[in-house]
Amino acid sequence: MTGMSRTFIDRLRIFVKAGSGAAGNPVVRGKGGNGGCVYLEAKEDASLEKLLQSNPTKRFKATHGMEASKRRGQLLGQDGHDVVIPVPPGISVLLDRQNPTQSANTPKSPTVPIKLGDLDRPGQRLLVAQGGMGGIAQTGYLGSPGQAHSIVLDLKLMADYSLLGFPNAGKSSLLRAVSKANVKVASYPFTTVRPQLGHCRYADARLISLADLPGLDDIYATYSEAGHILPNQANADSSDCDTPTLPALRHTNFLKHVERSSCLLLVLDASGFQRNQYSPWRSPLACAYILMQMLERWSGGFLLEKPFMCVLNKVDLPGVEKETQEALKWLEEIQSPSAQAHSGLPRELLPSYIPQFLNIHPISATKGTNISELKDSLRQILDAIELRKHATLIQRRSEQEFAKDEALLFDRSTNYC
Repeated sequence: MTGMSRTFIDRLRIFVKAGSGAAGNPVVRGKGGNGGCVYLEAKEDASLEKLLQSNPTKRFKATHGMEASKRRGQLLGQDGHDVVIPVPPGISVLLDRQNPTQSANTPKSPTVPIKLGDLDRPGQRLLVAQGGMGGIAQTGYLGSPGQAHSIVLDLKLMADYSLLGFPNAGKSSLLRAVSKANVKVASYPFTTVRPQLGHCRYADARLISLADLPGLDDIYATYSEAGHILPNQANADSSDCDTPTLPALRHTNFLKHVERSSCLLLVLDASGFQRNQYSPWRSPLACAYILMQMLERWSGGFLLEKPFMCVLNKVDLPGVEKETQEALKWLEEIQSPSAQAHSGLPRELLPSYIPQFLNIHPISATKGTNISELKDSLRQILDAIELRKHATLIQRRSEQEFAKDEALLFDRSTNYC
């Protein structure tokens, strides 16, 4: 059971500089010492907040190599000391470089980020700055400089489940109910302003992690009046002015934490959702479609390939029994054309691919209704997903081994006596 810090940081830019190689000695043909390197290492107890507190300057430098010296009797100069930077698991390391296709006469364009690698498991290491080589005869006994550049540490939470939904759907209450995490819960929307992490503990000490993400805003609330999309006013001079244009996504950077989740858990309000008194009311079915459509737009469809579960929260509210049963019926048939028509949404607000929910649970997070059944389902589905991943990995490895054996069999040259 853990919660996120009040000063949660998921992106940090640091400067790393490796040590330079030292000069060799041509008199005794001594080799200069190599410069120290800079590594990133994933550790369980590390965080970007701790990294910033321990080094507010955000500059990490390795030491230089030692020169070879006849006077000191050192034919081999001592290498510089490496620097190992502890980072939390789930880090993507990006290097900003200028666009190589840009000519000198053209104005400066935005930098192109280069991905150096990922650190997903504790103990993994990544070289981010190579130390310079010490001077030898081939280099005229001159040492080479070490690498130096700025890198971006982009953290993506490693959670088994990610809770997604509109504001005030009860995501934080659900996280508290299943994990006993100390999270902020209130009756007003947008209570969660930063990702929060909790762990569901079982009797056999099994832990399942859940990430509570900020609520997605219904950006189509003022855009889809009377059940249709308004034409794009900004491009009125376009040749096809009747083509609808969807509004841009806003405040969705936190969705990057969903990428490494094994399963997505949509949390819907059984009574529906309404952004404000001037916005259209959304049924739970319509909310599910809009959330999927926003995920599809943000990720290019990648996130919709993940397994989905659905939680229909607040079923204890008075007068929602009939609405709950109707919502459960349509959510079970979410892929059917009749369900899409029943949602009342225009075609532009429907995702091009609609995943089927593995399970749909009507619950009350505040009163604990059906929470134990939900926890059992979370474990069963996660076990099935992990077994499927393991079987896929074994099959992929066997196919690679078969391809290697086949290549060795048919690539042998035949020698005739």
